[in-house]
Amino acid sequence: MGKLTALKDKSPLVKDIRGRGLMIGVEFNQQEGFLSKTAIGKLSAEFTGSLIAGELQNRYHIITAYTLNNPNVIRLEPPLIVTEEQMDKAVDALDEILTGQKSFLGVAKANTGTILGSFFKK
Repeated sequence: MGKLTALKDKSPLVKDIRGRGLMIGVEFNQQEGFLSKTAIGKLSAEFTGSLIAGELQNRYHIITAYTLNNPNVIRLEPPLIVTEEQMDKAVDALDEILTGQKSFLGVAKANTGTILGSFFKK
């Protein structure tokens, strides 16, 4: 939780970190300002969490879960046998994604690159 809280302070995309035990929710900010009223704002309200979850899965092989009541929250739910090293890997992966991207558009662009890259590898 400490490393995730530090990540929240570092990244403008992270709105809140909450949880108990091994179940942790990471909530992402929606697009604000002028763009919030546009199609981009509407997309960010629905898809920021899923794009970040997609990056975690496609690039780092880390599976997360969605919440049904807020599409901008992803849940980290590791098994009870998770090691500290594995938890650090997940936080580091999230940090890499969020450090490289400061907005919904950045995350969408990175996700598109990852998806296209996977097609051309085959």
